[in-house]
Amino acid sequence: MRFGNTIGNRLIASIAVMALLTISVSLIAIYNWESLDDQIQTMVDKNMPTLRASYQLERNTAGLQAALNLLSNNTDPILHADLKQNINNKLTKINEAIVQTASLKYHSAIKSEHDTLFNDINAYADLLYQRNTHLYVLAQTESNIKWLHHDMVDELTPIRQEVEWQLTRMLPNALVSSTINEVMTEFSLLQAITVKENELHQLVQEIILQRQERDIVNAFYFIGYKTKEISQMSQSLSHYTSTVSYRQLLNELIALVEPGGILEKQLLQDYKIYQQITSYQDKIQAQLAYQEALILTMVEQEDASLNVLNEKTRQAISISSLILFGTMVVTLFLSVMLSIYLVGQGIVKRLNLLSQDLMAVANNQLDAQIQVSGNDEIGQLGDNLRHFCRQMQEMQQSNALNLINNTQASIITCNLAGIIESVNPSALNLFDNIEMPKNRSIWELFSPTMYARLQSLFTETSPLFSLGGCNLTLKQKKLDQENLYLRLDFRLFQQGQNEKVIITMTDITEQEKAARWLEKMVREKTHSLTSRNRQLKLEIEDRKRVEDDLRATQDELIQAAKMAVVGQTMTSLAHELNQPLSAISTHIFTAKLALDKQRLEQLSASLEKVESLAARMGRIIASLKSFSKKQSSDNPMKPVELNASIKQAMMIVESRAKVQQTEIRNQLTTSCYCYADQIQLEQVLVNLLVNSCDAVAGCEQRIITLESLGCQAGRCCLAVSDSGNGFSVEIIEKLFIPFTTTKEVGLGLGLSICRSIMNRLDGDIFLASNLQGGAMVVLELKNYDNE
Repeated sequence: MRFGNTIGNRLIASIAVMALLTISVSLIAIYNWESLDDQIQTMVDKNMPTLRASYQLERNTAGLQAALNLLSNNTDPILHADLKQNINNKLTKINEAIVQTASLKYHSAIKSEHDTLFNDINAYADLLYQRNTHLYVLAQTESNIKWLHHDMVDELTPIRQEVEWQLTRMLPNALVSSTINEVMTEFSLLQAITVKENELHQLVQEIILQRQERDIVNAFYFIGYKTKEISQMSQSLSHYTSTVSYRQLLNELIALVEPGGILEKQLLQDYKIYQQITSYQDKIQAQLAYQEALILTMVEQEDASLNVLNEKTRQAISISSLILFGTMVVTLFLSVMLSIYLVGQGIVKRLNLLSQDLMAVANNQLDAQIQVSGNDEIGQLGDNLRHFCRQMQEMQQSNALNLINNTQASIITCNLAGIIESVNPSALNLFDNIEMPKNRSIWELFSPTMYARLQSLFTETSPLFSLGGCNLTLKQKKLDQENLYLRLDFRLFQQGQNEKVIITMTDITEQEKAARWLEKMVREKTHSLTSRNRQLKLEIEDRKRVEDDLRATQDELIQAAKMAVVGQTMTSLAHELNQPLSAISTHIFTAKLALDKQRLEQLSASLEKVESLAARMGRIIASLKSFSKKQSSDNPMKPVELNASIKQAMMIVESRAKVQQTEIRNQLTTSCYCYADQIQLEQVLVNLLVNSCDAVAGCEQRIITLESLGCQAGRCCLAVSDSGNGFSVEIIEKLFIPFTTTKEVGLGLGLSICRSIMNRLDGDIFLASNLQGGAMVVLELKNYDNE
């Protein structure tokens, strides 16, 4: 085999080519990512700061515009300082954003424009402050004019009344009409002055409102004409002493509104400030527009730069993708070719053939044709396999007999007809024939009685030929010895191209004797167990009879306890029933009287009371009757409403509790269902309530409490506690023992019966103490709600 033609060298060369292609793809990808990293770094170092600064400039410029609008619309001098400070903050942020554009082309222009804008905004803010202050002064002047106008209107009222009074006084006694005419002229003059003053006031209000649109000088020239006319008319009233105040107010009004007066000067000053503010507004708007145009130009340039960079990146990615795609296609093509021709045809196919040849050799087909050949490692394996088959064929023929003769097992080989071919020494020792049998059948070695069984194994339908093996146990007689028991295992095996039968014989005489002894012992043990089983059945029947007697005895004890409770409550129950009977007699007598006197309307009330008392007695008697009824302990359990059972038990004990002035408190507020027998549960509750009544009989405070302790894990707990002295330490451990009691009169069976009933109900009962030191008995029952 040549060194360069091996599979290993071809695989190494193929893997080297694949590795070279993989390295090429990796280098191209690394170069591509490095290029992308440089371009992204350029964006981060150059374009992104510019865009960020542009965004800050644009955002703060918009905020500055909004702040300027707020300052322009404000007329309150107090808020002016805060609004101006807000504008200064916006200007500071714009200046910080401009500093970030120091490396850009338009930095100088933006910086110069911002400095000019800063100075203009400061001047504009000062003008707005002057405007607000002047508007405040102008508003005061306008208020003074309104007050003077209202005061003059108020002063005219008494003057008119005086003139009217003179006319009224003079008309009846007037002898000369000239006097009346003079008074009438004065009255008309007052009316004219009032009209002129109203016109002057309205004109002044109109000029103040329209001061921005009108010519102030011409307007006050017309006002001067009005004031002169009013002044001349007011001189005609100088001889009236009552018009002194009116004329003083009129003079003050004329002094305020006449040409060259205070109002004209204030309106001219307001107009001047308005013009300056308008000029600065236009200038500032133009500067802001120019600044926004510079920012927009800067953004457009950076956007164009990003587009160029993006185009370069896209081209680089496209070229790299094409190169990677081409390399990948070449790699896939070489991989497919390598898989098909080198691996598939040169290795896998030949290995499959070699596997088939190995399987044939493993199946003992040593003369099979080996299909693999060649000068490489697989061809060498094929040559070695051929050599191995030849050696195995030679060894098979020479070593088979030696293997059989040298083994410790008893082995016989024969052909498919049962003719013996070899018997090893171990097998010869099991027979009387001490020489190698020649041309004899296998069954001839055994007793004649075994011939038929052995011959049947060599038929075509026997398990030996259908299953490939079988076994048989025979008894062999030997001279001067006990009989031997032999186990024969028949198996088919391939010797060369022919099938043979190998028979392995095992002496199982000792095992057979042990098996027979065991069979004898099993028979004896089975007979003993059968007798013992009959005795156990008799004992079980006796135990069942005893258990039934015990249950009957417990039922009798429970019934006796019930009747004892009934007997204890009979005295109080007689009193409880005697009162309703007396009341019923009284109501019947009343009904008879009403019937005799024809007062039929009273019959209904009396009969209803009788019916109520009879129902109450019926409930008491029914509960006592149900309680005293004898019940079987085998009654099935069913869902029982715990509160209903408590009320029924309380009804039975209620009469006794009333006699000894004991309060029974039922603190169960919610409905709770448990699995139990209702009569037996009531028996337990009545017994506990009677015990509690006995415990609190000698106490000052007689209270019995029934409360729920909650439901957990499918169990619900009910506590019955009293205000008595509780359980003593010496007796609490013995209370469940029959005939143990702390009462002067009693058998001591109550708690023992309660525990028996609770065990039947799949529950439990516990003794405890409450926080006040009284006795507490806890009943634990199976909760129906959590089933």
